[in-house]
Amino acid sequence: MLAYFSKHICPDCFSLTSVEAKKNDFYEVHIYVPDASNDEISKIPRKNHGALRVKCEFIPSLNASRWGNILAGKMKKTGSVGFSEGLLSSDYLRYSRIDVNYYFGHWNIREQECSIYSLIYLFVLRSLKLRYISIVKYKLVKYFRLRISRRKLRAPLKSKYEIYEALMNNDNVLRKGSFTKSELSNALFGNHYVGEYAVYQKVSKSLDWILDACIEDGEIRKVGSQDDPLYEIKGKGIHYFTLTKEHLKNEEANKLIQKQQIAIQRKMVWLTVFLVVGTFLSAIDKAEEIKRFMSSLITWLNSLIEIISGILI
Repeated sequence: MLAYFSKHICPDCFSLTSVEAKKNDFYEVHIYVPDASNDEISKIPRKNHGALRVKCEFIPSLNASRWGNILAGKMKKTGSVGFSEGLLSSDYLRYSRIDVNYYFGHWNIREQECSIYSLIYLFVLRSLKLRYISIVKYKLVKYFRLRISRRKLRAPLKSKYEIYEALMNNDNVLRKGSFTKSELSNALFGNHYVGEYAVYQKVSKSLDWILDACIEDGEIRKVGSQDDPLYEIKGKGIHYFTLTKEHLKNEEANKLIQKQQIAIQRKMVWLTVFLVVGTFLSAIDKAEEIKRFMSSLITWLNSLIEIISGILI
């Protein structure tokens, strides 16, 4: 895969916005080699591979695979200022992090920490010319995300619980224990790069009010006074989030129980209706039997009266 990418590697300088960008049809590859041997890394759990120290960054050059398993390109070791010419053996690729960007015209796709499936996907995009399908898919996804984002922006925040819920679902916040207002806005509404400026002003102001309320309640601490200050969640904020989440969970459970009870009541109503109808129909059948009995009795009585009358006469 990397050999194919290197045959269509990006030039040192290229544009993404000018008229020349229409000619773009190449890859940009960055390889980050860990500072450990393959045997040492194989003994480390996969989830901890991200904590390994990076030994060097390698960028393949045009037609990098010139000597079989050796790649030619530019290399920058950790701590160095710039890149220098270097070689990289394919043996180091097993546990290396590979980032690939594919540029086609003004459109591009970026894949970080590529798996074998990601590399195959990037390969077929160009080789089988599936990029047009991917571009259409990208534009459709972007369109619907933009509509959802604008709808979210127009919907007012219900409570500060929504802020805590967004923060607790953000991996960066959980890892660092702090966040900025821009990170919070992104977690709540997504990357809304376009839209009405007046709407963004309302959203920004509403976030300021809620964050100030959290600070006054002692749940969040503000660090610094820059344009995009840093906020840290305190124990009281975690306590509020836990209690509120449990309360909402109980409310949802109660609502579910109520819905089940209403469903049972509706079934009982329909059952009662069916019983009434059945009773009515059975009563009609019995009424017909009574009518036939009475008719037979009257006929018998008439016959008896005629016989008695004949005897008396």
